[in-house]
Amino acid sequence: MCIYTGIPDQRRICEMQQGRNSSYGTKPYGNRPGNSQQSAQPVVDIKALNAANFADYAEKVIQEHNQSRDKISTTQLRGLFALLIEVREIIRVRQDKQLDENLISRVQYIKMRFVYAAGRGEKGVPAFMQQSALIECLDTVKDSVKQFELICKYMEALVAYHKYYIGG
Repeated sequence: MCIYTGIPDQRRICEMQQGRNSSYGTKPYGNRPGNSQQSAQPVVDIKALNAANFADYAEKVIQEHNQSRDKISTTQLRGLFALLIEVREIIRVRQDKQLDENLISRVQYIKMRFVYAAGRGEKGVPAFMQQSALIECLDTVKDSVKQFELICKYMEALVAYHKYYIGG
């Protein structure tokens, strides 16, 4: 027999010992909105993403995202886009042909920020990140300026189609 004395977490331990609350500890994604095992499926095949079809993929992503109840806000989307623009401007000023170690580090930082944004579980962000495959796209950059530019154009197209289909 377990007696609850008001000590934090003791109630949960007592319930577990008595066979109640069997779901305790089995939710790997927590209770945050948007964090569920039933996550959105990627719309983008990142291996097929290229200069000829990035806008088409962006449109499909936004159309799919528009069907969901929780949508990423324009402010959230532009905040993520601003991270890419900062690096893109450095590349344009320097006229680099390849990303140096500092810029590769910045791309990894951007990836981390995208992961953090998705992990926070704010309205619509986790589903959008899954559908757009932006995090996986950043993995394809490596040291290629051309690939980074493609990801920037893809993100810009996402912002444009978001404005067109969702507004805000």
